[in-house]
Amino acid sequence: MNRGIETTAIGMLASQRAMDLIANNLANASTRGYKRDGLAFGETLSRQIGVPNGADPIDKPLPGVGVAASFTVFEQGALETTGRPFDVALASNRGMFAIQTEAGVRYTRDGAFTLNSDGVLSTVRGEPVLDDGGLPIQIPQGEIATSEDGSISADGVVVARLGAFDGTFAKDGAGRFQSQDAEPDPELRVQWRALESSNVNPIQSMIQLIEVGRAFELAQRSIQQQDELTQKLIQSLHNS
Repeated sequence: MNRGIETTAIGMLASQRAMDLIANNLANASTRGYKRDGLAFGETLSRQIGVPNGADPIDKPLPGVGVAASFTVFEQGALETTGRPFDVALASNRGMFAIQTEAGVRYTRDGAFTLNSDGVLSTVRGEPVLDDGGLPIQIPQGEIATSEDGSISADGVVVARLGAFDGTFAKDGAGRFQSQDAEPDPELRVQWRALESSNVNPIQSMIQLIEVGRAFELAQRSIQQQDELTQKLIQSLHNS
């Protein structure tokens, strides 16, 4: 393959991945507690070329831009007051709430919680929310009060403390995260009767999407031009 075309194609693949990621961020711009994703790009790539007769492959350097890694931006989204008693948001870039799912314990920044028919604090999907000991939170009837350290009281008696966990988190889909090292962090504070918005900036993301789309189109035109020049070269050699 023409090396110029191959190098340009590598850049197109990176642009395509960037467009997919930005489009996914935009699709979740109104998702509560959503954390946007980003890409880190590398300046060069190398490819292994197969060698006949079972010999070791050769590393072939290919200058260009490629995706080196993806990452999640955990900065806090805007907090919006709702007035609902069990809506809660973390007042920090750090931390997650723990919930019990069919797949095991997962973590989320979506604090739209409510009481189910058994008085258990749950997500909108019906998954139990866990306290700082990793147990479901059962709230008895009575006059309920909440505090910024996550404590929940009924008739003046503390009945539970909402778990706020910190650690290393990786996305698991549907606004959930996994973690192998999450631990309760008593220093984290929460804001009740409020929810955290997505940290996606729609206008900035739209601008990024347009810029990446233009870069993709330019690379596409470059490949077409290189292909035309190659065809002209072949034709001139054939006629000479």
